[in-house]
Amino acid sequence: MVESSGLNNRVYQMLSQKSSKAAVDVLGMRLSTNYKGKFTEIMITETEAFGRQKTDPMSLVNMFNRKFPETLPKGPPHVLILKSYGENKSLYLLTSKKGSCEAILIRSGIVLLGKNYVESRRKVKMKTNKLTGPGNISKGLGVELVNDGEDLFNGSINLAPRIHPAERAIATKRKNAKPGDNNLWRFSLVQK
Repeated sequence: MVESSGLNNRVYQMLSQKSSKAAVDVLGMRLSTNYKGKFTEIMITETEAFGRQKTDPMSLVNMFNRKFPETLPKGPPHVLILKSYGENKSLYLLTSKKGSCEAILIRSGIVLLGKNYVESRRKVKMKTNKLTGPGNISKGLGVELVNDGEDLFNGSINLAPRIHPAERAIATKRKNAKPGDNNLWRFSLVQK
């Protein structure tokens, strides 16, 4: 971890919680990337938590059965990048502790800086500053599979505390929830 104990320590402590708690606390935080001098930053507005294998039927370990990603057990402050639909990638923040395999999927955000870079990466002119969907988040920020396992404090992906206090969050079932999964682990930031 980086020596600047202030902000990084606060972020690390927050990510060290269970994924369902950390997924709420991440709302409103700033996620940024810096590739080849192209700085982009979003405010996280929607997340999805994935818990431990024994307590969460939709845990990432259960989704991948025996062949789960090597990065998954690393824990905070690392990221997990997974290929999702087609060529899309999904960005997960690893939470809890090393070996727990808990994670938070970043589902949507608002572009704060570098909208022109986000548009050029996605090859789409944006009508608003909103990025919706894990694939759009990763593509807009320039996140690729090579970023898998990066440390949030020493890599090209950075997580910083929110600028303003978060209003409140709405909890719903996760997208594509399995029958019997009653966890309300999809969190959205209520915005005025």
